[in-house]
Amino acid sequence: MDPLSPQQEVEPLLTSPTSPTSPTQVKRIRRWEASPYWVVPIYLGVSMARGMSAAPRIQVFKEIACRALDLPTTECSTSANANAVQARAARIQASITTIMSGLSAITTGPWSRWGDIHGRKPVIFLTMSGALLVELMFILVTRKDSLFYEHAESFIIVGPVFDGLLGGISAYNGVMHAYTADCTRHGSRATLFSSMQGVIFIGLALGPWLNGLILSMGNFSPYLPFFMSASTLIILQAYLALVCPESLQKDDAQVAEENMTRIAGPRPKTPLGTIKYYLSLFIVGLLSPISMFAPRDVVLPTFTGRDWNLTLVGAALFIYLVSIGIYPVKYLYGEYTYNWNTEELGFYMSLLWITRAINLLVVVPLIVAYFKPRSRNGEPVPIEEELRFDQRFCQISFTVDASADLLIAILPTPLQSAFIVLSCVTSFTSGANPTLHSLGAVCLHASGFSSEVGSMFGAMAVLSAIAHVISPSVFAGTYGATVGTFSKAIFVVAASMILATVTLLGLIRSRRRSSTATVIRMS
Repeated sequence: MDPLSPQQEVEPLLTSPTSPTSPTQVKRIRRWEASPYWVVPIYLGVSMARGMSAAPRIQVFKEIACRALDLPTTECSTSANANAVQARAARIQASITTIMSGLSAITTGPWSRWGDIHGRKPVIFLTMSGALLVELMFILVTRKDSLFYEHAESFIIVGPVFDGLLGGISAYNGVMHAYTADCTRHGSRATLFSSMQGVIFIGLALGPWLNGLILSMGNFSPYLPFFMSASTLIILQAYLALVCPESLQKDDAQVAEENMTRIAGPRPKTPLGTIKYYLSLFIVGLLSPISMFAPRDVVLPTFTGRDWNLTLVGAALFIYLVSIGIYPVKYLYGEYTYNWNTEELGFYMSLLWITRAINLLVVVPLIVAYFKPRSRNGEPVPIEEELRFDQRFCQISFTVDASADLLIAILPTPLQSAFIVLSCVTSFTSGANPTLHSLGAVCLHASGFSSEVGSMFGAMAVLSAIAHVISPSVFAGTYGATVGTFSKAIFVVAASMILATVTLLGLIRSRRRSSTATVIRMS
């Protein structure tokens, strides 16, 4: 990426909390150069496609569970069979998530490293192809009197297998963050990442709403949302391939290639040597992302020693990502406890996504605007103040999130309104996730490794994939074991993990990180 001029350094990335129109970014769009706003349609469209099929997927899992238990459709919801169907549906859902996340954990690192050399667009395209294959598989297993329908519990896994091999949602999130980092400056990116996350939740909320609107226009199949989702992904792939510019600059790609060559060695000319070379590249791509979070020996004018900040950020992010595995099981809990149908569940999910979007697009930018560290007398904002702001913001958000989960566990089950309100409260803490990513970038910048920000986001994507391998076993296993006794146990587990995250973030040190690592931040 071409170095930013001094004028660009002081131009705001987001000129106001609610109007993301940066003059610098608008100029880049007019010149057909990479900008975060080129990927806004992708963020919106992909999340909308996910929102379209989210509630119908829960219903498909229940139908597959009924057939697996040899139960007629009319007997699936009876009190005698409800617990067994719920447990089987949770197990199917957990199996899909575990397989997809396990493969994604293996492939996200190599795909991220490959994208550092060959560009972000090809990796984004491949991850979208994996999501498309998942939707196509749901279409096939819902076609009655077909081989896929009769063996749905086996075939439903095929789509997630391909999705995992192509990187899955973890590689998608990592490469999208890397695209954004390629064309923005260093410093706290909390506002930008929050805005992008807000766009995601707008899409997730629009998906079920569009489902309800279209399905109300006629006697359509309840599985139409899968077709709508697949069509949306195909249109987005065309936009990515034909319109969206590449963000990775040749100089950055050359540096990444040189680093990879230094680690794996030159490419041999013999067939066997070539195989070994690519195998070594795969292993490097698999293992090197995790090494990003190892403690670093740093030498700065104001600090010399071992820096554990990024290690603590990685551990906190990992535990938090495991904790959010509660959401798919929370939907099962709401459907089971309050007897929601697919439409009611879709409205509940839309409500959560709308509150998250409002939080990320309005509340978080306002908080950042009023409480962020500011320049004094034209002097750069010390990086330690940037770091401390992101740290405290995350801690407060996570504390509120854990408190809401504990209240759900404590309050009487029949209080449906309390469950919905507290679920919305957890949505208003959604700014912690993008801020935690921003905190990682600030910690890396403060230790003098700003050039590795793109690789760090790839490493965070690997952590996400690994976390999604573990979380289904934790929450689906807990829910399946307690659904007939204390089904709220999942909220106690989630709250305990989030409080552990708060503790880890409290160990991050921001003092003596302010000399060479300073940024001007006037968003």
